[in-house]
Amino acid sequence: MARRLALFLLLVPALAQGALAPLKDHPLKQQAEAYLAAAAKALEAQSSPVALNLQGNYGRFGYECTPQALCASLPGDGKALTLALVLTPFPFGEGADGIERARIGLRRAELAYRKTLTALQAQAVSAHGRYREARLGVALAEKGVEIAALALEAARKRQASAKDLREAELALQEAQNRLAEARLGLTLAEQAAEGLVDLEAPPPEIPPPRGTIPLSLEEARLALAEARIGEGAAWRNLLPTLQGSLLLYPSGNDALSLSLSSKDLRPTLSYTRQDPARPPTTVPGVGQYRSTEELKLTLSLTLSPGLFAAYEAAKAQVRGAEEALKAAEVQANLEKARLENALKSAEASLALARLRRDAAQKTLEEAEKRLALGLESPLGVKQAELGLLQAELGLLQAENTLRNRLMELYQFYGEILPEVAQ
Repeated sequence: MARRLALFLLLVPALAQGALAPLKDHPLKQQAEAYLAAAAKALEAQSSPVALNLQGNYGRFGYECTPQALCASLPGDGKALTLALVLTPFPFGEGADGIERARIGLRRAELAYRKTLTALQAQAVSAHGRYREARLGVALAEKGVEIAALALEAARKRQASAKDLREAELALQEAQNRLAEARLGLTLAEQAAEGLVDLEAPPPEIPPPRGTIPLSLEEARLALAEARIGEGAAWRNLLPTLQGSLLLYPSGNDALSLSLSSKDLRPTLSYTRQDPARPPTTVPGVGQYRSTEELKLTLSLTLSPGLFAAYEAAKAQVRGAEEALKAAEVQANLEKARLENALKSAEASLALARLRRDAAQKTLEEAEKRLALGLESPLGVKQAELGLLQAELGLLQAENTLRNRLMELYQFYGEILPEVAQ
């Protein structure tokens, strides 16, 4: 008993896997996940509050001295090591633009991931439906061969004319050809479903989509947000830039600096160690001095027709993105109405197919009762069985059509089935 329980516990995960389990390892899904992870890391890199820079310099000097002995006292080379710390206390200007663009890139990667998975799940659901139709098609073709063989046997027993025999033999040959085509179709359906869906599992449950924001609208909104970032950057290029720096010289070998620019408001702290030391400045006849601190303020303004043209171009990009968003909203409403109407039509067709299947089932039951009373031939019962198979195929096709219409809505909204999202 314990061994059976252990075996059952081992089999539970396999039994719990649904028909769409193979999608978890699909290469396109793995690719979309990799791009999504890359976009997340790009945003993390842009949002980093601190950056450390290390820079080393080496220079070699040559002199021409008068008198020549002076050259011996001068350094032959120079070395410097600078350690800089760049801080981002809050996003501003170019730094804020970089973060926003990284967020848009991450959002686009998320939309691409959803688009990839919704396309894959729609393809998998369709492949599973085609396989079930092909399998029922084989059973239908086999029933057709059986009926054609019975018809030929009945024609021979009643000593039908040569013409009727030829037609019965031809009907049997045609039924056999249809069976071969159905089996080939089943093989092709299995190959098309490979790597997408588990054909032995039942079809997945497809609840109605939640109906959030269509993918096309989200993409249009991201394009507008990116255009507005470009407009802001172009406007800032027309403004003057103020740069300030404070330098401290504790000794001739050491230098400390603090710099700040109005473009991004990111303070930069740096320490420089150089060898040889900076020599003091000599004032002939007076003495010498050495700087201990230095404050610099720089105001720069660039005026160019190209900058104004770039700003106008950025504004035009925003206007174009706004109009594209309006067009996307109109198109999304039309597409939503079309898909919902197609879904209602599929639901009506499914209801009709169920009625036809029920009618075919009753026809078969009546034929079997008449056969028991001697009022029906075996061939008539076989024909009723064929009619039931045809009705079941029609019902299956209607069910698959409804599933496909639902999956189109899932693609429209970019929603992922719970079985695939796990």
